[in-house]
Amino acid sequence: MKLHQDHQEFRNPRVFYPDPKAVELDRVMVNLFALLTTDGHEIVTGRSRMTVSAQKVAFQAEEFRKLDGNDVPETELEAIRGWLDADVFDVVNRGKGEAVAAIASLRPLHLDAAKFRVAKQCRDYNVADHLYACLSHGDASTLKDLKAFLDRGRKGADGRYADAGGLDLETLAVLKIAHRLNDLYKKGDKVVAKHKPICIGQARILCDDVQRILAYEHSVPRAVLIEYLKAIMGLHTGLFTLRIARQLAGWVQDRGPHPACRQCPVNGATAQPFEGCPYGLRFPVDMSGSVRGRSAQLAQTSVAAELDRMTDLIRSLFTINQLLKYAEATRRHDPAGNPIDTPEAAVDILADPPTDFEAWFAFRLDEVRRHNEHLDESIAPEDQAILNLDLPAFDRFIELITHVRHKHHRDYLTQMLDKVFMKNTDHGALIQGKSAAHPRQWFLGPRLLEVFVQLAVLRWDEVGGRKRFHTRPILIDDFMSWLEGRYGFALGDPAAAETPADLAAHRENVTHLKRTLREIGFFEDLSDAFNAQTIRPRYAIAEELA
Repeated sequence: MKLHQDHQEFRNPRVFYPDPKAVELDRVMVNLFALLTTDGHEIVTGRSRMTVSAQKVAFQAEEFRKLDGNDVPETELEAIRGWLDADVFDVVNRGKGEAVAAIASLRPLHLDAAKFRVAKQCRDYNVADHLYACLSHGDASTLKDLKAFLDRGRKGADGRYADAGGLDLETLAVLKIAHRLNDLYKKGDKVVAKHKPICIGQARILCDDVQRILAYEHSVPRAVLIEYLKAIMGLHTGLFTLRIARQLAGWVQDRGPHPACRQCPVNGATAQPFEGCPYGLRFPVDMSGSVRGRSAQLAQTSVAAELDRMTDLIRSLFTINQLLKYAEATRRHDPAGNPIDTPEAAVDILADPPTDFEAWFAFRLDEVRRHNEHLDESIAPEDQAILNLDLPAFDRFIELITHVRHKHHRDYLTQMLDKVFMKNTDHGALIQGKSAAHPRQWFLGPRLLEVFVQLAVLRWDEVGGRKRFHTRPILIDDFMSWLEGRYGFALGDPAAAETPADLAAHRENVTHLKRTLREIGFFEDLSDAFNAQTIRPRYAIAEELA
């Protein structure tokens, strides 16, 4: 069955910003940098369509012929080109047979990296819009701090690069290449991320995490901090998607938003920030990396359940989008007299549908039939069975479009989650064998675990309306509790163990966690005593100086 575009709207910024696709987080970051530069406005290209081939790298290498007034020998120029290609430019189709290599952008090392952005090669499918909306609505001061950090190293408003300031060589290279490209794009009039994220609690935790990362601005190398930022922004995009799958399905089932969602209690100040959230997340994690064993089985089952829940997300998005279309077409208003143009107000329609509600969707079903007759498309038996169901017209319409479009969106959502959770990388939260038949499972990569530890050892006090951070050691048990309460990653609960195998799996998981922490230099097991099982900060931030 063929559906008209108006019948199958899926991506709606008022509900869900991303257009689920396989995204590259480097390109998401570059597009986010562009939005930071334009204060959330659309980008208007200042030149004719820009295409940059891999051969352009050779031209840029000429920029480095003179360093400190000395000519770079021709014999060394090829090495510079290779370094730029590998460490400074984001190259598309690198090493993919006969595919033409092209430059997508500069790597996201500085705010100016967005100046060398080739839109065709640097697509992010609106994930950057989602992140910008989370940062601006979650805590606007985070945007200012993040922009200031990413823009370090420039000399004034003319965009010229700095030759000092403690920046690493790759960042200085980005600045040198980008300083002549100020006219590449301009700030447009349209605001691209004006709608508040539908789960504002997840946005607040993202903002708090970004502020915690920026607390290490003067302690951790800049390139490492940007990797931290990339990992945490990808992680929160994935968690946001999994959380709203529960949230929106709950709203539709209850025929209205949960009271806790109308006045969200979530914030990053507490040890258990989602304690008052009715749509909690909990993911059993296997720290061994093995595909066998009780912990691995639980981690695999959990991922499979989350992917199955994408069906609820797809159906809920279709439901809310069609309710918004109905409200707009019939000019509906809420009890206060305001036009219904938010997801919360749209779902409230289900509690007391207007008299023309069913007739409007019956007309939509007839539209689908007429559209297929016009295209000479036969209606499949399973689609016809849905049309003949003894259900209200609205329910039949939602079931029909969900059935027709489910596989398409499910596949792309799975690809997006794989990318934002950075599957099979050291910064990732997912692993999977090389075969597609191998199940995915939750697993915290060592670099992601490093990010979590850096965030967990931070405490903050409010001084003059601003957070002032300082580091404190944290017990291993408190760290595990913090990890589960904040992100949903659970390494097992001995109190909830139903069998001796469950208890043994928990103990083994904790052992693997300690081993990984020891390998990355955050944990030193000096004693079997409980109070000696402590994670200590690698980079100390003094309380009195924070």
